[in-house]
Amino acid sequence: MYSIIQNSHSGFMWLVLTMLAISIIVSLVAIITKKSFFSKSLFTVTKYLMYLQFLLGATLMFISPKVQYESGFMKSESLRFYGMEHPLMMFIAIGLVSMGIFFAKKKSDFAKKNRTILIYFIISTAIIAYMVPWDVVLA
Repeated sequence: MYSIIQNSHSGFMWLVLTMLAISIIVSLVAIITKKSFFSKSLFTVTKYLMYLQFLLGATLMFISPKVQYESGFMKSESLRFYGMEHPLMMFIAIGLVSMGIFFAKKKSDFAKKNRTILIYFIISTAIIAYMVPWDVVLA
């Protein structure tokens, strides 16, 4: 059960990063070409994929041997990363994507909508890329 969820979480990471990259490219192209479109469905699919990824990660927090909330877990770099740093920063990244979509919907101009998405999605992607345990993922 643990390995299935862990592999799913790792696999969905690539899908989420791909969708974020596509969303960023679509917004950037819309800004550069001054096209009046806003791909609400693409951004919404990206957001819900991130929610699914978060649910898989939250499940892993309860069953993973890498997460142990015991006395002194903050002194261990690995336990602190998997138990606090990684989940917290990923939660912030998901919040930024959700906020970006929310604020973009409020804008009236398509260029402003796409600029808002671009800013929030780039920051979120940077956080995700920084907090992914690449030594484990690429091993």
